[in-house]
Amino acid sequence: MNTSEVLVRRAQVVKVHLDALEQLLANPTPGISEAIRASISLRFLFDRALGQVAHELGYKITIRAPIVQNIPVGEALLFACGGYDLGLGVVKPHYAYREPGHTSPHRQQFERLMANSPSVHSFADVKLKAFEEQTCLAMLGLPVTRHSVIRYVANKCGGAHHHDNAADFEEIEMRLTQVGHSLRVNGTGLSAVFLETVGTASLLLASSSIDELRKALT
Repeated sequence: MNTSEVLVRRAQVVKVHLDALEQLLANPTPGISEAIRASISLRFLFDRALGQVAHELGYKITIRAPIVQNIPVGEALLFACGGYDLGLGVVKPHYAYREPGHTSPHRQQFERLMANSPSVHSFADVKLKAFEEQTCLAMLGLPVTRHSVIRYVANKCGGAHHHDNAADFEEIEMRLTQVGHSLRVNGTGLSAVFLETVGTASLLLASSSIDELRKALT
C-alpha cells in the first residue's frame, strides 16, 4: 500500500498513546478512570507497537524497573509491586503473608519471607519485553505479569477483548474474588490491580529511552 493511503501511521498512534499516558499521570491521585484508560493505551503499546516503532527509528528501549526476582511472591496472599511515583510520592511495595503465632513452628519461615520483602526496591534497567513480563502482582500465590494485568483490565473494563486469554483471565478473576475486589493498598484508595496498571505507565514514562523516543516522534 502506498504510504499516502495510510490513514494514520503506527508511529503517530504510538505518540498519541504515550501522550495520553502523560496526561493521565498528571493527576496526582489517579482513580479507576485513569487506570482503565491507561490499560487501553498500554495494551496497544505492549502488543508490539512500541517496540516496532522504536526499532524502526533506531532506538533501544530500557526501563528502570524494580528488582523482584528474589521476592517470594509465590508465598504471598497479596503482593503489589509499587516502586513508582504517582505525584504524591513513591508508592511502597505491599506484602501480605499468612502470619503464624509467635510460638508456631512456622514462625521462622514467615520471618524469612518478610526479610526477603524489601520496603524499598532496588532497581535495574531492563529491556521492554522483560519489563512487560515482570511480576507486578500476586494473589494467593499466583504471580501476574504487567502485561497480563494490563490485558485483564483492558478486557474487563476497557472493552479491549482478548478471547485467547479467557482461561488466564478467569484465574485472575477467581483470585481477585477470593482476596476481595475492593482490596486497597498503600492508602491510595485504589485497588491493587488498578494501582499496578497506573504504576506500570509511570515506570514506562519515567524511562529516559522513552523520553528520547517521544522527542523523535515529535
